[in-house]
Amino acid sequence: MERNSAWLLIAISTLVAWLASGCTGDQLYEYRAHTDKVTEGAGNASAANRAIHTVDPWPASSEKTEMSMDGKRAMVAVRRYETSTSVKPNGEASSNGASKN
Repeated sequence: MERNSAWLLIAISTLVAWLASGCTGDQLYEYRAHTDKVTEGAGNASAANRAIHTVDPWPASSEKTEMSMDGKRAMVAVRRYETSTSVKPNGEASSNGASKN
């Protein structure tokens, strides 16, 4: 009787191991890995494709190549930046650009 129960235990454990082995395949991983990528290593190819196919991503003002600043004003700004100094406002405009009345 003891011998039959040992064989039954071996048969049941083999059956359970065989059934559990079907759950360890890549099917579960592939099901959970649904993304919009071609492969896991695709990176941001879909975002790059969206950016490439954008009709006109730049604003119209980006075509303006003439800057409305002279070299003297730019040099003064660079010197102020390098020395960490600032210029006191003259009271004509507030901090948001609106003029005082």
